[in-house]
Amino acid sequence: MVVKKVKGQVIGAQLSVSEKKAMNIEIQKQLAEYEKLHAIEVDAIFLWQLHVQLGFGPERLKRFYNNFRPELDRLINRYEDGTPKGDIWVSTQALKDYGIDLEKWREELTFNG
Repeated sequence: MVVKKVKGQVIGAQLSVSEKKAMNIEIQKQLAEYEKLHAIEVDAIFLWQLHVQLGFGPERLKRFYNNFRPELDRLINRYEDGTPKGDIWVSTQALKDYGIDLEKWREELTFNG
């Protein structure tokens, strides 16, 4: 790593290719760890909204959860394994093939607050 300084103050650094790769792997691992720490809240949001909006009861919620959680775990493992960020996730592509473009929906979504 080459540190860039101006008048003794560090203003940046230039990383080698291997240093950049190592940094990206570490960032992905930290993202996976963050997700693991907050996984119960993500799960709770999905389950509660399925209950409130679609009337899912406990049995149906558990069936959904038993299929949803392993998919999310596989996604987290991609971060830990260092899978390239640009790779499209299987579920995202399946929805696109079905005619649902989540990127477009996200662009159209407006947040209140």
